[in-house]
Amino acid sequence: MNVFYFFLLAFFWGTAFVGVKYTVDVFDPYFSAFLRVFIGFIFFTVWFLLTKQSFYLPRKEAWRPWLAGMLIMGIPFIFLYWGQQFLPPGTGGIFNGTVPLWVFIIAAFTLKGEDSFTWRKAVGVVVGFIGLMFIFQPAVEAYTSASMNKAALYGSVSLLLMAICYACGNVLIKYIMINKITWQQSVFHQYLFSMVFLFIVSLLAGIKIPSFEQVLSPKVIISVLYVALGSSAAALLLLMKLLKEWGALRASIATYLVPFIALGSDFLLNGRIPNKYEIIGMFIIVVSLVLIQFDKTSLKRSSLEKH
Repeated sequence: MNVFYFFLLAFFWGTAFVGVKYTVDVFDPYFSAFLRVFIGFIFFTVWFLLTKQSFYLPRKEAWRPWLAGMLIMGIPFIFLYWGQQFLPPGTGGIFNGTVPLWVFIIAAFTLKGEDSFTWRKAVGVVVGFIGLMFIFQPAVEAYTSASMNKAALYGSVSLLLMAICYACGNVLIKYIMINKITWQQSVFHQYLFSMVFLFIVSLLAGIKIPSFEQVLSPKVIISVLYVALGSSAAALLLLMKLLKEWGALRASIATYLVPFIALGSDFLLNGRIPNKYEIIGMFIIVVSLVLIQFDKTSLKRSSLEKH
């Protein structure tokens, strides 16, 4: 059953980018990000109340999930939804696939004793940056062409910042959450603070109201609900299950499938064929992640986490 959960998790993560793209085609990016968190917040509030899970948190501990929520949802969702306006969904999935690369780099410098550079991992980092160069190539070409189209480059930078924020949030949770609060408390307050933050950002940016026909479009309604309830809420529950049963390293392998699923769903739903730079860059990044994550030390630590 865990294998099914694993592929379902990867599917939820990978198909999220198509839903995000459909959403920002109608709503402005900041309000789109707010909708995703708001619906997820309602879901978890009802879920925890029905299952009688406590999400009360002492005031002195509230800063932990609030800070984590900003780096896992609040800020990266802004980068994701803004950048996805200018790029196809598959490209967003490829950038999301670089999160483990940034997690390793950040953890190597901040979590002493957790991860360190070896020759193998150093090569993996270099290979990962080469993969990023391939992914950026079409945007750079558009920027330097006669048309001077800057949108794709700006969107690529925004999605890269999304991946780095996700990585910072993952490292931060490992540093500040251990043995401090339950996952229910963490999730509830992450959603709460991110929801408030994104609503304020939406108000400051000026919420653009689409037409009634656009809002009631089945594609838009399904996209908003799917991303909020499937790719966020349900995916989080699946991840918690796999972390408990398999350990962090084995569960994180789902990240490897995200770019492939994102490109596949973009092709099936939109008919878009990925360009050669995306395909080459994606495979190079996968190789870099294998070099970084799958050494004897990492596998041993994953085995200990499982038990």
